[in-house]
Amino acid sequence: MDQPKASLVPGPTVVPKYLLDRYTNTFYGSGDLHKECLDAYNSCCTHLESLIGFQPAKAQGGSIIIMSGEGMVGLWGGLKSVIPWPFEYATVDGVSKLVENEGRKYRVLTVGNGVYGCGMREMVEGLRYPNLEVRAVDSPWDKPVDVARAVEVIRDWQPDLVTMVHCDTPTGTLNSEAVRLVGQACADTDTLFYVDIVSSAGAVPVDISGWNIDIGLLGSQKAFSLEPSLGIVTVSAKAWRQIEKVNYGGYDAFLPFKSFQKSGVFPYTPLWSALDAMQLQLKTVYGTHNELATGVYKRHEEVAQYCRERVKKMGLKLWWDGQHAEFNSPSVTAIRVPEDTTWEELDQKLRKEGVIFGGSYGETANALFRIGHMGTQADMKTVAYALDVLEKIISQK
Repeated sequence: MDQPKASLVPGPTVVPKYLLDRYTNTFYGSGDLHKECLDAYNSCCTHLESLIGFQPAKAQGGSIIIMSGEGMVGLWGGLKSVIPWPFEYATVDGVSKLVENEGRKYRVLTVGNGVYGCGMREMVEGLRYPNLEVRAVDSPWDKPVDVARAVEVIRDWQPDLVTMVHCDTPTGTLNSEAVRLVGQACADTDTLFYVDIVSSAGAVPVDISGWNIDIGLLGSQKAFSLEPSLGIVTVSAKAWRQIEKVNYGGYDAFLPFKSFQKSGVFPYTPLWSALDAMQLQLKTVYGTHNELATGVYKRHEEVAQYCRERVKKMGLKLWWDGQHAEFNSPSVTAIRVPEDTTWEELDQKLRKEGVIFGGSYGETANALFRIGHMGTQADMKTVAYALDVLEKIISQK
């Protein structure tokens, strides 16, 4: 395919040339037979702990796991690792049969104000476990999370698990304060807190321990600008206790990662090339001791601010503006499609000029388009060029 002049899709982001060269020019053997693979894995974990505020959790028995796949392997694996399967096998006349466990229903509360946050309910229900009770605190996608209602339900209903999304990418929404407040309510009621931080980690400050996140879900293909190859998960000590109790053992299970380092044998063949690339990227972008992280966050803020100012000068409308401007994520900007055109028409014109933005999904599928300025794409020159093209197209209407 022809390479665009400016690819600003909100993930996967553009992989830098030095990583492409690393992928191409390095031979990786079996990760189980070479200590360097485990060293790369551990290096990534240590680096990420301090980058996303997970350091205190390690002392309490928490840890980071890195799975082959992309963000979704962690999201699905997290649900199946903590939600108990309601059956056990029993042998009757030499035949194994499923026997349903009796007991209290496992309660899950999903909290959201966007495609992914509200969509968590569909994921949980998609497991089709008969022992589940699922409730949702859904807010309109152009409104903040209803924190007061979420906290009320947590305290009154006493769910076992609460889910949220930190950055709901399809609407460019950043829910930092809501995550913090809901996380505190979960800590106060001993509830597991499961949060998708795929599109925010690495682009904005994240405080896993401070926000009481028990399962924090990251991906490699957003702000870290790797190929969509790794699912990264922070697991608290509280979450590990539930994971051990559930004892789920599928490909996407978390439990095999808890103790594999004692044997040095990964749960399955590791994607060594991706681990090596992640290790290099963390050191290159954030510094050996994350000393460059503040500058990375500032770059994302500056590019995002420039993008939004330019868009508004064109006469276009942001999804989040005015009194709700604080909910704009530094990693992505959501823009309302002009009334005199369609996203399909605008997208075609942009592509002819070598510029690729992202559309949206669900209720906002044809109402919004998005500019992904995260990772390598948080680049002033690239964003300026793309906005010049957008302005030219808009002015021709």
